[in-house]
Amino acid sequence: METPRHSRPAPDTPTPILKADSLRLATGQGLVFDTLSVDIPRGALCAITGKAGAGKSALLLALTGRMQGVTGSLVVDGHDARRHPRRVRSATSVARIDTLIEPEASLSLEDCITERTLADAAPARARMANYLHTAGLLGLTAPLSTLYGRLTPADQVRAAVALATIRPATLVVVDDVDRETTAREQADLWTALGRLADHGVTVIATTSELAALPGDLLRIEMEPTHAR
Repeated sequence: METPRHSRPAPDTPTPILKADSLRLATGQGLVFDTLSVDIPRGALCAITGKAGAGKSALLLALTGRMQGVTGSLVVDGHDARRHPRRVRSATSVARIDTLIEPEASLSLEDCITERTLADAAPARARMANYLHTAGLLGLTAPLSTLYGRLTPADQVRAAVALATIRPATLVVVDDVDRETTAREQADLWTALGRLADHGVTVIATTSELAALPGDLLRIEMEPTHAR
């Protein structure tokens, strides 16, 4: 069986997979984030931290080319987000964003795989191999017959990320690692996400809980804006 593409380590290169310069997002309700600049290395695990309302979810969407109204410069996997937003979206994958983007609770994992394959136009022949490879890296052992909504909160993170790699992507984002999870579970999740990053997939995840973060983890710290 062919090794899933997302399991192949990326070549050693000094070029960051993501380079953002002076990103800014303002909506009709006010400023969401302002003058954010960051370089994220290929194959890195990065945490976006901040309290509720700091704009973490919006930033995930912005960094994957899925948020309108963003100004500044963003290059992802060599693609300019302004000139080629579709290429940025193709190079990235969203596991979940708050409660807006998330697998359907009433579907089994097997049905979630089918749904995600159709939604992402993923290669049908490789979908199961890709899912199982990532699930194994993350430590997800739930049978495919398990309903997504019956998984523990920690395993929902694992499942959402595994589903996001059915279509191979160079960068995967996942929101709210700390949602209804204990500090120990969060620490285990960060370790698991690190294993996926070690296999060549850059991972950006958000949390409001700092205590469980590894000390050497790359971080983007966000503060709530006052112009909302």
